[in-house]
Amino acid sequence: MASSEVAQCQADMAVTAKLVDDILDALSAVPAMFGDQTWQGPPADEWAADWSARKNQLATLLHAVLAEQPRLIARAEEAERRKLAS
Repeated sequence: MASSEVAQCQADMAVTAKLVDDILDALSAVPAMFGDQTWQGPPADEWAADWSARKNQLATLLHAVLAEQPRLIARAEEAERRKLAS
């Protein structure tokens, strides 16, 4: 059975993963709203390109958060093992 600290870490990581997924889903929905119905021309195209670049940077950071989760859980488990061994 996981200790309360490890269990809490796992629970926190699950919540974080859900929120990251929600943000990524929201970001993915935005390009479908780009179009020529409300704003056209080079400024609109430039804004869309800038937004896309920022979205990609944010997505990279959010994926890094997800990739870090197993290491954080492993650190909590190792700390618990050390605590029990002492």
